[in-house]
Amino acid sequence: METQRESRIIAKRDAILAASTAAFRDEGYESTSMDRIAELAGASKRTVYNHFGSKEALFQAVVERLFDEATELNQVRWDPGRSLEEQLSDFVRAKTLLSEDKAARCLTRVVLGVYIKQPELLREVIARVAEDESVLANWLREAHRAGRLLVPDPELAAHMFGKMTAGVLFWPQLLEGQMDSTTRERLTRELVETFLARYRSASG
Repeated sequence: METQRESRIIAKRDAILAASTAAFRDEGYESTSMDRIAELAGASKRTVYNHFGSKEALFQAVVERLFDEATELNQVRWDPGRSLEEQLSDFVRAKTLLSEDKAARCLTRVVLGVYIKQPELLREVIARVAEDESVLANWLREAHRAGRLLVPDPELAAHMFGKMTAGVLFWPQLLEGQMDSTTRERLTRELVETFLARYRSASG
């Protein structure tokens, strides 16, 4: 059971993360100072450093939260009672979430800018992408066992599905802005149908 002190600590940490997210998103990584974050969070600079030892550590925490929000939607489990189209469309929505919300889109652009300058930090992002693909690969194995798909290499198929989704929906929306719902749904349907044309079994 949480004590009042623990609750206050958690609330303050969340306030610092929320302030940091807003600052990095609106002002950029380089222009955001720990003083500015403390001001937005209504906390002292010392409190911010007590929770997060450095600006880089704080930025990493913001990025982790950003990816966690997308990852939650990516936990699609094989359901023999639902159509292949519905389930794969869920994966598409999960993979394009960050490019469809304006605030998340702006923050993602900042994140990419930082990683371009500091490529060593890209390892964590690559690990997250690999984790997302493993969820889809497991789903593909289940669909294969059920006889609905013929997928000799689930990891390769999951990787290709991710690349297709990124090319058709994620990057265009991230760089050009959110598509209208009709266009997005049409492209999602075409993407899923193209993928299934390659892997659907005769009985699928």
